[in-house]
Amino acid sequence: MQSKLTFDQFYEKKLIPEIEKQEDQRKKYKRKFLTALLIGYIIYGIIVVSVEYIYFHNEDQNFFIAYVFCGILLIVPYIFFFQSFRRKFALVYKNNVIRKMIHFIDNGLSYSPTSGFSKSQYLRSELFKRRPDRYKAEDLVQGTIGQTPICFSEIKSEYKSTSGSGKNRKTQWHTIFDGIFFEADFNKDFKTKTFILPDYLERSLGFIGKKLQSLNVGRPPLVKLEDPEFEKYFAVYGEDQVEARYILSTSLMQRLTEFGKKRSLPIYISFVDNSIFVAIYESKNLFEPRIFRTNVNKDVIFEYFDMLKLVTGIVEDLNLNNRIWAGSKMK
Repeated sequence: MQSKLTFDQFYEKKLIPEIEKQEDQRKKYKRKFLTALLIGYIIYGIIVVSVEYIYFHNEDQNFFIAYVFCGILLIVPYIFFFQSFRRKFALVYKNNVIRKMIHFIDNGLSYSPTSGFSKSQYLRSELFKRRPDRYKAEDLVQGTIGQTPICFSEIKSEYKSTSGSGKNRKTQWHTIFDGIFFEADFNKDFKTKTFILPDYLERSLGFIGKKLQSLNVGRPPLVKLEDPEFEKYFAVYGEDQVEARYILSTSLMQRLTEFGKKRSLPIYISFVDNSIFVAIYESKNLFEPRIFRTNVNKDVIFEYFDMLKLVTGIVEDLNLNNRIWAGSKMK
């Protein structure tokens, strides 16, 4: 696994030249967009002044709707222009910067900015009980670390709710999960399923929360572990107590505990069939370049690296490259 020191050297030698190549393109676009926006404001101002001048004495006319309509007509091309550039720029950035960073972490990994974790894999993890009505996935990384097949990508899943009827009918979208979704081959056929979920109840309600955890509807029984620090952050549910304890090695619990301390965002894990699934909430849209600010920012790039290292580091923590088991079902 690459260290912070080697990443610093890689950033200076390999990433900075690529990012700086794209900075000229980004600055040109920014100037064009702001100039076009200024011209649009001027055109809109001329329309408003002209209409007011021509019909100034006609008090029966209500021009508010006309002004809004003209404003929308002017805004639509800007949105299209911006989105079109953003997509093209992001694709170039991802192919030249993010891909290099992923290969730096491990040459056995491939990267596709426009592909994502499949919905069927997402559902197979059983991490989230509610079935999504809308599902989006991008930035797929897949391949092998050592001898272990892995894949992960950004995912956003949502469900829909409606209220009212007729003209008052309203539709709302609610996020189920938004972040990084990871699967690795554990190279072992589990006889049962084990789930590790964020522990909100015990941390906020103490003993009462712990009792409520044991009543978690739709999950297997609560598994009691002998690591109080780990249990501050996570609750474990398993169909088999012995197998759950066997899966949760000391090193994995320590890493997850450190992760829980470092980040305020939750992490979900399941062991289903012979795979481990990890869902890490991250509200930011990772790997996306900035348009109106410079991308020569080491802190941002290191944040990506840190996330990638955390996800791929799970292979080491679970010692998945120790091929003592047989069989693989990961597709």
